[in-house]
Amino acid sequence: MLTPRFKLSQDANHVFVIIHAPYTNIGDTEIDVEGENFLFVSSPYFLRLRLPGRIVDNDSSKGSYTCESGDFSLTFDKETPGEYFENLDMITSLLAPKDIPDINPSLVEMLEEDGITFDDNDKTDNSNKFTYGFAFKISTEFKGIGNEFPQIFELKAPESVAVQDRTKMRIENENDKFSSDHYLADLYEDELIAPYLMHSPHWVSPDFSNNIEFIEEEVGILKELPNKHYLLNKNEKKQVLLGLIDILFGYCYDKRTTLNESNVESSWTINKLSSTLSWFCVFNDVKEVLVACYRRALVYPIFRNFELCEKVKGDLVVMLKKGKKLIIKCFIEIHQMFNTSNDARYILNQLYIKDYLVFLQKCRTEEIDELYKDMVNINITKNDLELELEELEAAAELVQQEETEIMENQMALKMASMSLLPGLKKNNIEYDDDSDEYDTSSSDSSNDSSDDSSDDLDSDDDPL
Repeated sequence: MLTPRFKLSQDANHVFVIIHAPYTNIGDTEIDVEGENFLFVSSPYFLRLRLPGRIVDNDSSKGSYTCESGDFSLTFDKETPGEYFENLDMITSLLAPKDIPDINPSLVEMLEEDGITFDDNDKTDNSNKFTYGFAFKISTEFKGIGNEFPQIFELKAPESVAVQDRTKMRIENENDKFSSDHYLADLYEDELIAPYLMHSPHWVSPDFSNNIEFIEEEVGILKELPNKHYLLNKNEKKQVLLGLIDILFGYCYDKRTTLNESNVESSWTINKLSSTLSWFCVFNDVKEVLVACYRRALVYPIFRNFELCEKVKGDLVVMLKKGKKLIIKCFIEIHQMFNTSNDARYILNQLYIKDYLVFLQKCRTEEIDELYKDMVNINITKNDLELELEELEAAAELVQQEETEIMENQMALKMASMSLLPGLKKNNIEYDDDSDEYDTSSSDSSNDSSDDSSDDLDSDDDPL
């Protein structure tokens, strides 16, 4: 059976369901409503939803089918008039999940039945963890995939390197790769970086509408995702949210440096700038993840500029402020980029992106708001990056000053040796303080000779 595309909306007293089911037999269609449960069966389509509120099938319920579009349009009353149903546009989370396995109630706390269970234990011991993937839940052997795709993974065998050791290895690798010449070139060539400092991604524009809707293609991707249940302790949940920043920073960098026109290199950029995707790293606070993002943005891509990093951070702050629906749209685009990448980055969808798409639909809006507030209050300095940027810039400034002084001295010497007028010799003119007279003498010995028939000027005579 196929899961059809569907869309839900509401007003104060009703819920409206549109189901796209072309080529179906209307006579065999079955629709059943019971509280928050909704069932639609019409061969070859099957759709079972768990709504965020209760609806009723009564005499005022309506339904129609449009042959041209293949759409069923259904209307049901809310059991409680005026009730607002949250997250009706979170497609995946509405799909009826698989049965949740038995969990020891003394170890976990179910919050709002949103599909994310949090363990009371708020600590994660990474000292002996060799896992990877979303929430570090994958423990199977990587089976040489890292060696097969070095353009995707810088850490080749995550199952052999403890989580706590990966950050140290990553930093050492970044220090080796950092190019001071490239950094300084981008620092002083203002005309090269200026367009990307001035341009903003589309969601930063004042014309951007906050009324965000999923287009048909996006709905198609969301409906194919499995409605998973996540068992996370508090620290794991925090690390997942910080990984969100790590991945989105690369996305924002790509949008700014391509002027909103992502290209075939965009999947590489997002992959490379993310320590999560390249190194299977984990973060413990917002500043730590931003420092990692800044460092990688100054080591790997074509434009390596600290001010550009600041702009990208600002773009990400605005995105978080817009809310999780925009973030989901961005992750859908990342999913599409990785699926169409020539370098088999679809593997990253399996390891991280699909789970992030499900998790984002289930997580509370307050958690995204908290990320936004944390990022607004974080300031990253050049010293935080530990790439000796300020010392490097000071040395470059000193060299530039020395070169300027040398050029000025050379120019002064050149000017001193030049004639006042082309084709004329420059006379030496000396001023005598005692006689209040100028003594003029030729610098050329050939000018010392004079015509015998002419009289020399007397020292008291006025000069002609």
